[in-house]
Amino acid sequence: MYSNKKIVQSLGEILIAKSIFHIIISPGSRNAPLIIHFTQHMSFKTYSIVDERCAGFFAIGISQQIKKPVVLSCTSGSAVVNYYPAVTEAFYQNIPLIFITADRPKEIIDVFEGQSIHQENIFKNHVESFIQLTEDESKSGLWYNDRLINESINLCILKKKPIHINIPFSEPLYETTNCLQVKPKIIKTIPVNNFIEKNQYKKEKYIWKKSKKKMILLGLYSPEKKMEMEKMLKNLSMDPSIVIFTETTSHIISEKFFFSCIDQLIFGMKSKDWIQLKPNLLLTIGINIISKKIKFYLRKYPPVYHWHIGDHQNHYPDTYYKLTTYWPIKPEAFLKIFFFQNNNNNNHSHSLLDYRYKWEKLRKLRRKKQDTFLKKEKSFSDIKVLFFIFKSIPNNSILQLGNSTIIRYYQLFNKKKYSVQSYCNRGTSGIDGSVSTAIGSAVISKKKTVTLIIGDISFFYDSNALWNNYVPNNFRIILINNGGGNIFRFISKIPKKSFNFFETKHTFTAEKICKMHNWKYERVSDKFSLKKSLYVFWNQYDIPCLLEIITQKYNNAEILKRYLS
Repeated sequence: MYSNKKIVQSLGEILIAKSIFHIIISPGSRNAPLIIHFTQHMSFKTYSIVDERCAGFFAIGISQQIKKPVVLSCTSGSAVVNYYPAVTEAFYQNIPLIFITADRPKEIIDVFEGQSIHQENIFKNHVESFIQLTEDESKSGLWYNDRLINESINLCILKKKPIHINIPFSEPLYETTNCLQVKPKIIKTIPVNNFIEKNQYKKEKYIWKKSKKKMILLGLYSPEKKMEMEKMLKNLSMDPSIVIFTETTSHIISEKFFFSCIDQLIFGMKSKDWIQLKPNLLLTIGINIISKKIKFYLRKYPPVYHWHIGDHQNHYPDTYYKLTTYWPIKPEAFLKIFFFQNNNNNNHSHSLLDYRYKWEKLRKLRRKKQDTFLKKEKSFSDIKVLFFIFKSIPNNSILQLGNSTIIRYYQLFNKKKYSVQSYCNRGTSGIDGSVSTAIGSAVISKKKTVTLIIGDISFFYDSNALWNNYVPNNFRIILINNGGGNIFRFISKIPKKSFNFFETKHTFTAEKICKMHNWKYERVSDKFSLKKSLYVFWNQYDIPCLLEIITQKYNNAEILKRYLS
């Protein structure tokens, strides 16, 4: 059984031809033809998520793991607008989502018809493509729709960006047929390999060779060939004139070869020290650096040259206001061509100024002092709790991190378990959707365990995510409840009268939310109870579990400042 709307049939067959099978549906009436067709067709894996905002982030979590587009479908009107936070996150995180919105016929917009708004190109600044399809079922109408659908979905696949397909549906909406009435044209796009002509980068080769202080900085990035990328970067890190800084979101982590805890290293640094250690040449890969401190220093005391490598940018990524060369190419391809095409390009000659050694010396000094601080600090504060939890994460698992405070603490942690894959929504860096993304990731992941570590405000803001019939039994949430919005105590000097409008103080716990959704719930407020709970947390429960850790009686911001200074 299928919808009798030919446009829906064509859309379904084109999705199948492009191996796109995961469909996230939010219930409604105007999208009834899409619901009927996708749920009745044996090729699709469908999920029902009531809240469109949660549905969008749930789709991000799935796409993040399968590395393919995921489809979303909703009814007309305000339902469409609820997708927008996920649209922006997917756009800036390079996640390929296909938003299919049902619409009213154009002639009844603005005539006081219910659930009718101007939906055409509503996400225009944050999608790679928008197409408005037609209800015309003539030969030319079907050809027109097929061409637009192929073109738009191919862009979604190639650019790894969200697209928006808006479809007007006239009543009747629930009519069905037992056989497909269309055979749409399938247009395939084949990606070409990145290549740079050798004579195009002679000047850059010379600049690289003469620069004695080079920094490679990796931000939010999902390498297509992780092992190959790590191997090439490790090879480069042997050069004493190169330091490689990697953030957690780059998925490239090795304490031996790279500097993976940026704020731990530079937070207390004085300007005169940075000036001595700043790079002549900065090479950046990925987007959206979490560390505000390194962004501050690179902008105030910039390098002479800044190169950025990445193939998904529509605009020049001039983050530090000093961009001199932009390479629109996959980073893996750039490294292979620029450094490793010829074996003689990679000789590591020591100079009088050993740049890497100076950074290594600073790292050892900083870590020694900070480790001493942690041993002496006896409070059950955020930093003590989180460092203990980070060390306890099971091997070969996935770690989802809440935004704001949690990801910043994880950036300070010395990673020892490289089998743990960590993710965080740092496209637009909002707190909305962290729980939904983690659940989407858990649903599709084949890993043993998926754990979300999240702060209280982020959790309560997205608690609708638990209204979900697909949460696997191996999904875990660790909720750090410090009474609300402690990040503002750390990052800003805010007038006392205004502070309550930033901090969001509260006395809530997650106990009743867990009871409502039939989750296992535990609450702890001391180190002994935490150790005891974690012992069984990942291994002995056969339903989703939430462990709430109460740290609100400690001045967490002040303790963090003392640690970093």
